[in-house]
Amino acid sequence: MINENTRYDPKHCGLYKPGHKTHFVQCNVMRDKKRYPAEVELVSPYSVRVKTEVQDEILYYHDAVNLVLKCTVAVDDDIAFSPEAQLLYVKTDGPEEGIKGAWFPAYLSKDELIMCDEVDRDSGYFQVRGHEGQ
Repeated sequence: MINENTRYDPKHCGLYKPGHKTHFVQCNVMRDKKRYPAEVELVSPYSVRVKTEVQDEILYYHDAVNLVLKCTVAVDDDIAFSPEAQLLYVKTDGPEEGIKGAWFPAYLSKDELIMCDEVDRDSGYFQVRGHEGQ
């Protein structure tokens, strides 16, 4: 479990578990699940309150502060949550001014988080520091 005394590094997190990174396959599989307009509030560095017309709950994410900042600057205030998929979608800016970007998907957890790790031993995927994106 993560707490205030735990050192964590979400930028180098390699876990594809609830509350951590979102895998593109998960996004593809879950893309047709019902989404609801959402409001997001920061509760702690590791948790957010997500309110929609169908739920209002505290959920966990390894970089909640950055997630709330993304929500603050969402294009057209377009934020949606899929309770079934546990995915929060935030519309982001495009690469050039005036161009709308894509959805940033955050995989939220109903349970408290485990420590970020560079290796997701369950999936077999891992990152080598300094070699991301190669």
